[in-house]
Amino acid sequence: MTSARRIPLALVLAICAISTGAPFARWAAPAPAVAVAALRVAFAAVLLLGAGWRDVPALARIAPRDRPLVALSGVLLAIHFGAWIASLSFTSTAASVALVCTNPIFAALFGTLLGDRVTRRELAGIAVAAAGCAVLAGGDWRAGGDALIGDGLAVVGAATAAAYLVVGRRLRASVPLLPYLGAVNAIAAAALIATGAVLGAPILGLPGHAYLACAGSALIASFIGHSLLNAAVRTTPTHLVALAVLGEPVGSSLITWLAFGEQPPAHAALGGAVILAGIAAGFVRRSPVDR
Repeated sequence: MTSARRIPLALVLAICAISTGAPFARWAAPAPAVAVAALRVAFAAVLLLGAGWRDVPALARIAPRDRPLVALSGVLLAIHFGAWIASLSFTSTAASVALVCTNPIFAALFGTLLGDRVTRRELAGIAVAAAGCAVLAGGDWRAGGDALIGDGLAVVGAATAAAYLVVGRRLRASVPLLPYLGAVNAIAAAALIATGAVLGAPILGLPGHAYLACAGSALIASFIGHSLLNAAVRTTPTHLVALAVLGEPVGSSLITWLAFGEQPPAHAALGGAVILAGIAAGFVRRSPVDR
């Protein structure tokens, strides 16, 4: 006998919010990817630190041994956004988001370092959902050339996103959520601004709509979505949170369709259905009598 594991409401809302990230990033074009990433995390840092200003002094009480982990978390977030947003310049939104959402494969591996137990059923769900991502991105894989560069950047984004969640799960046990996320986004912004300066991609002088797009993604995808996502990690195993996030390609495709009139191709619709099947399978558990 099986029973469905209830997906927390915060996790459902988080998926809806983060699904706006890719459409906002597309809207910011032709602004350089590193500048778009820097602005998103910079705006998000301001929002997060402003919302959690009462708890900001708690950052000073972070144990010295944990401070390098805070910096590492910020660097991982910078690499995640820098690589993923750059991938959108080389491949389709559907393929990029699908590939960056393969992070459950990495999260399941990294999460074992924190004692998370990955059951066979959950592994099967991850495998099914990952197969859906492969279907969704299959058109790009066949295209080759620049599309493969985009795919590789999206995979880098997936691995660093998983590592960011795993590191953050350890730190947030003793650090208030909003100041922690604000500090991490500020570190990521500093790293990306410095990178942009070296690459000749400053954050000043961009088209007006690029700033609006970055502000929108910071508010909805980062401030609302990632805050809810990180809150869910406190009570839900990392690999299951990452598995649920595989719903993002579906949400992003629907938003792109409604906002820009881009109808998802057949392989995207099929891949989305397979992804949802994997999510459902991963959140099903056996009752005690069947174990």
